[in-house]
Amino acid sequence: MDHISLTPGTPRDACLLRALRDLFSARSARDIRAASLALDACRTRFGCSRAVRGTPPCAPPGADSIDSPGHWRDAEYAFNRLFVGPMAVPAPPYASAWLEREPRLMGESTMDVRNLYHALGYAVPDEGATPDDHLSFELDAALALLTLREAADTLPPSSAPEPFPPALASDAQEAWRWLVAEHMGAWVPRFVQHALAEPDVPPAIARALAMLLCWQEDAAAACAHRHTPSANADTPTPSL
Repeated sequence: MDHISLTPGTPRDACLLRALRDLFSARSARDIRAASLALDACRTRFGCSRAVRGTPPCAPPGADSIDSPGHWRDAEYAFNRLFVGPMAVPAPPYASAWLEREPRLMGESTMDVRNLYHALGYAVPDEGATPDDHLSFELDAALALLTLREAADTLPPSSAPEPFPPALASDAQEAWRWLVAEHMGAWVPRFVQHALAEPDVPPAIARALAMLLCWQEDAAAACAHRHTPSANADTPTPSL
């Protein structure tokens, strides 16, 4: 991809998080197509931060050259084979499938993210029956925290609109670090690696997986930089 001037990290991350959330919550070929095109639009608009920094880009450049119903039906079939079922899937998109001692859904890791959602004033549909730690829900929580971090960084407490959660605003950075670096960092890389190791992964899904991993790794690296005691206070946080 040609080097493209990057805009500030928050709009870029918000664009990626929305598109990734929508792709991994897709229910049809139409949903996969729409989310894939949104991811391609993010790359076109914001560029690849790694390529601009002189490191290998997250995913090969380009978009799907074929845009036909059959092409996206094939992508839907592969998506279901990898992530949905009905047979056992090689890459379940649930944190608890990767973090529990015995792989199972609705484990302790599920309760951890549920507590975070509640702090954000958010609950998944059919809570208690729907696993809270599905990747799409965690990406949605990351998007909410991204917005909250931005508000906490730019609004003085006296000007924060009501109702604004002061305690959560002051802890937004730590909540972000826990979610994207500690929690997602413990399972998303393995999830992506297992999915990409499967045969016949369509380019649209392979690009999305690569962009997911790139985003998570860069977000975690930015958190580590921010929490390094020796980091100069005047050094800007690395772009995600």
